[in-house]
This record gives sequence, C-alpha cells and structure tokens, in this order.
Amino acid sequence: MTQEKVVRILGYYHDASYLERIASNLRKLLVDIDWIYGKKINDEGLYEIYMGIPYTNNFEIAVANLSKTVEVEKVEVLEDAKVEPYIASHDGTIRRGSEEEWNDGENLIIYVPVFSKVVGYSWGDKYSKNLH
Repeated sequence: MTQEKVVRILGYYHDASYLERIASNLRKLLVDIDWIYGKKINDEGLYEIYMGIPYTNNFEIAVANLSKTVEVEKVEVLEDAKVEPYIASHDGTIRRGSEEEWNDGENLIIYVPVFSKVVGYSWGDKYSKNLH
C-alpha cells in the first residue's frame, strides 16, 4: 500500500483547462489523484486546490513539473498532513464528524488538512518550512 500525500496548489483559474493542465501534468507521469478539493481565495481568480495523491516513484518529478505549469503560482507538499472530516448539514451548521455520519444523504463532508511542515515548489525551486 502506498502512503498518500496532501498537495496544495495555488494558481489562477480562468477556465476549465486550468484543472485539466494540473491533472494531465500528473497523469503523464502515471501519478494518480485520489481526491481533489478547491476554493476561491480572492476576486482576481486565485484558487487554492488540495489533492490527495498516492506517493510513487514519480511523485517528486511530477510535483516539480507541476510547479512550472502555466498559471500555477506554487505547489506545496504538506508533509505531515492529517485530513480532518467536518460535516456541513443542510441547516447550515458545521461540526467535526466522521464519514459514517455523512452517508445519510442529507449532509456534506468537508476534509480539512491539518499540518505543520511544508515543502514547496515554485517554478522548480524547492523550499521547506516548519509552521510551528
């Protein structure tokens, strides 16, 4: 079994080809994507995308190449990330929960990564930082 890495991508979304470029950049090196979550950061089109990617031999090369992709500002590997599930219910309340609670078909589960170490890539240059 391979260990999953959580990757955060910051970039400017203008059309659907942005997501296609990210996925194809990973797939051309046979790197799979287990899950994907994104959100808009500002009105200029900056988006933050989180991905669960199984660690393989091509992982580092794929991430370095991804950081050189057009409209991608930086790519960060959240080294010690744990993904915490939160439940957003239909009445607007958000609470910490589990996937079992989500299966009722009425609620939405949101995965929030919690981490303290980041290895980042920007245009192929690598950097590392501890947040705590």
